[in-house]
Amino acid sequence: GAQAVLEYQLFYRQRYAEAAFASCQGVRLPATGGYAISTMCGRYGAQLCTAQRWLDFQGDKNNGLAPLQIDFQLLPNGSEPG
Repeated sequence: GAQAVLEYQLFYRQRYAEAAFASCQGVRLPATGGYAISTMCGRYGAQLCTAQRWLDFQGDKNNGLAPLQIDFQLLPNGSEPG
């Protein structure tokens, strides 16, 4: 039988995830004038979005964008994955 990857875990340092999130947080969509992060954070919208919630939405296969489930694990800065 054929084998396929259906889900995986991705480990990011907290600092990296927060920096990536911050770089997107102020971006506005020209068509609407609203924040892009509003559409990239699911039910939380721009107001309640955090780095973890943003990544969780990006990795959710049910959002219609992710090709498979991605479980983002944020590691404290300086720690190693267990």
